[in-house]
Amino acid sequence: MENPSSARRAFAGRYAVAFGVSALLMIVAVVAVNYVIDQKIDEIDAVKVATAAAPPEGANYLVIGSDTREFVENAGQEEAFGNQEDVEGKRSDTMMVVHVEPGAQRTLVVSFPRDLWVDVPGVGMEKINYAFNISADKTIETLKANFGIEINHYIEVDFQSFEGIVKAIGSVPTYFPYPARDANTNLFVRTPGCRRLDGPASLAYVRSRSLEYLNLETDDWVSADIVPDISRIERQQSFIRSMAGLAVARSLNDPFTALDITNEVVQNLKADEGLAKDDILSIVEAFRTVNANDQSALDMRTFPWKSGPAQNGASVLYPDDPAWREMAKLLGDFGSVATTSSAAPSDVKLRVLDGTGQVDTATAALDELAKIGFKRAGARSDARAEVALTEVRYAPGEQDAGKLVLSYVEPSARLVLDPSLKGADVVLVLGADFVSILVPESLTTSTTGVADTLVPVTEEGLAPAPVADLSELGKPAPKIPPC
Repeated sequence: MENPSSARRAFAGRYAVAFGVSALLMIVAVVAVNYVIDQKIDEIDAVKVATAAAPPEGANYLVIGSDTREFVENAGQEEAFGNQEDVEGKRSDTMMVVHVEPGAQRTLVVSFPRDLWVDVPGVGMEKINYAFNISADKTIETLKANFGIEINHYIEVDFQSFEGIVKAIGSVPTYFPYPARDANTNLFVRTPGCRRLDGPASLAYVRSRSLEYLNLETDDWVSADIVPDISRIERQQSFIRSMAGLAVARSLNDPFTALDITNEVVQNLKADEGLAKDDILSIVEAFRTVNANDQSALDMRTFPWKSGPAQNGASVLYPDDPAWREMAKLLGDFGSVATTSSAAPSDVKLRVLDGTGQVDTATAALDELAKIGFKRAGARSDARAEVALTEVRYAPGEQDAGKLVLSYVEPSARLVLDPSLKGADVVLVLGADFVSILVPESLTTSTTGVADTLVPVTEEGLAPAPVADLSELGKPAPKIPPC
């Protein structure tokens, strides 16, 4: 058993980004220490699900946000969420496939519209979320039968878990250009601008499929969405990025907050029986680039769709061919891309700062990185003297360069956007947890990155969610920090 002093050192100097999900969305932002991972995995409710064997390079995780009310046990919960009698069965309020390749630091999160019209094996043509009402296995079978997507792990959570995560973080700043409401989810925002949403308000926002904005001159409510299912996905993805960054930042600053968030995640989490510590640590590697200041580090996309005729009187969406085939190919492709960075070492001007308190550590690290090909931008001590966690700080527009440097640092470092950085593209700050500079076996200096192979966001069906004509509403409220 670890002695108290070594446990404290581990708590202060080692961290891991654990994989968590909310009732409506996936949150990859929980920071915890390695020595509690086994305990937390044991607390997850294991379910028997037929999944495919994961390839050595990574895995596809099916993440389901369920609208089940099975967890409701008291009057307070019934008032907040309803009960199982009010809402029979369960549906996938959100469905995502998370594709991770830790060695290549390649991560892709794909949201599937719940109104997507597909062939549910043994049933016939239905909306894709109908499959989950049958079983998790039927959902996995449907993804395989329609799109050839193999699922290696399964994760499911409910509404209560989502509210708990927001509570642990505190609140999530969210921008509203106009007063907003959704009577179906009890969302009501009287004052536009940057609003801090607590757990119940956050849940109401990310569940909204009938969002309306208020015309202050006529006092009329105007629909905000043309395609509600797609607009909701866009709002969810934006919320995920903000929430993920906050969870990482606050967890790094306060280990007790990290444990609070972890507890909220696992409390109502279900996962396949095969999910193990190694899987969690693999996701640690894949998502270590998430940070509060640069939300673009989390690559999230919507499965290609197009509009079409209604089915049985209901509006549905159709897979957009051939764009969906390209997306499915990406989800099935493991190991062919060496790095998510489009930069080569020779393109990166690098400075190294020492925060370990050890003489010449920064100079020695820069010497090793220069051998790899990085351009020298000097080595000296960090102004903070001692830094607990190693950082890779990058200038605006140099995210790829930052990710490239990150790949050569052991252990995992924090990736931080630094608008004040001058004289270098990237600054590596060596913290007390720093071990060495290394070249991972899976890494090459190939300039071919994921960005070269992803379907462009301007393709039909992948553009930002359409919004109704809001010109009649007048000038929107200013968008100011922290939004």
